[in-house]
Amino acid sequence: MTRVFISHSSKNNEFAAEVRGWLKADGHDVFLDYDRHDGIEGGDPWEERLYEGLRWADAVLCIVTSDYVTSQWCFGEIITAKTLGSKLVPLAAEEGVRHPLLDDLQHVAYHGAQPQARDRICGILREIDTAGGAGWPDDRSPFPGLRAFDVDMHRAFFGRRREVDDLVRLLRSLGKRGEGQIVVVVGPSGCGKSSLVRAGLLPAMADEPGWATLAPFVPGTDPVAALSQELAHDARSTPSQIRQQLDEDNGLVLTVENLLRAGTSPPRRRLLVVIDQFEEILTRSSATGRGQLVEMLRPAVAGPVQVVVTLRSEFLDSLLADPHLAQLPIHPVTVRPLDTAILPRVIEGPARLAGL
Repeated sequence: MTRVFISHSSKNNEFAAEVRGWLKADGHDVFLDYDRHDGIEGGDPWEERLYEGLRWADAVLCIVTSDYVTSQWCFGEIITAKTLGSKLVPLAAEEGVRHPLLDDLQHVAYHGAQPQARDRICGILREIDTAGGAGWPDDRSPFPGLRAFDVDMHRAFFGRRREVDDLVRLLRSLGKRGEGQIVVVVGPSGCGKSSLVRAGLLPAMADEPGWATLAPFVPGTDPVAALSQELAHDARSTPSQIRQQLDEDNGLVLTVENLLRAGTSPPRRRLLVVIDQFEEILTRSSATGRGQLVEMLRPAVAGPVQVVVTLRSEFLDSLLADPHLAQLPIHPVTVRPLDTAILPRVIEGPARLAGL
């Protein structure tokens, strides 16, 4: 669910309400200033609430009209959103009208192409959601405790910049060479493998040209069902329909190619699939389930799919010895516990984000 701030001129309230309606129908959380449910209530300090909404938002949807271009408040909202690093999405509601502060961004044309524009906007927002968004609610703690940092906490994830950059370079290299290797991020329990791939690697690759990302998942007892669930979310289909497609010859390849073609412009060529706690393949999945997953992955990793998995180090020998998993070429990457010299950064960075 993406948190969306609708930036608009008060003269376009009616259209803004229409946009709010289809965003809510697509499952997004919306801030619309004058709406009594999703905006500023009577008696609230409106200016403070407005900027709180901008800090909260993962994306700022700008309804670009001639009134919007001349509005000083809309000008201020764009400047604030840029300062906060928010994702700005211009929706051109009038033909030929562009805002000078948004001129470097691709506008989604609504005039004369309403259904396509709605689908395009919702697709962009789903991609932002997969990448973890860019907002931070004022009342949210930036410290997850003993839980791993997930994708939506990427802004509070500090201390692993070098490891993230190394993984991004590795995936670029494997993609260019066309090598169908599964990257195995291996390390001792509790060293931060899940946080690294979820809050570090996935958001970084979401901004990589030509790449799309799938929400991370754990294998569980039925890894193909878990994969189907995440593919269905991105394809706006049902898990059972995706499962049927995956059971066909080269089913994963064809499903991913369709997913990439249906994405946003510019076109994407590769899909990053992250499987967390891959040791569950050995401890919870059946031999049949492992075999089915391997049969799907083998042609896919040689084509449009790049797989990254996390694995506890004590299971590496078992993974290499398993007759099914041995068919998959792997590239191991070791992760060590954080150096104590980095701990101040890990504590102070999230604290600054939350204004502590």
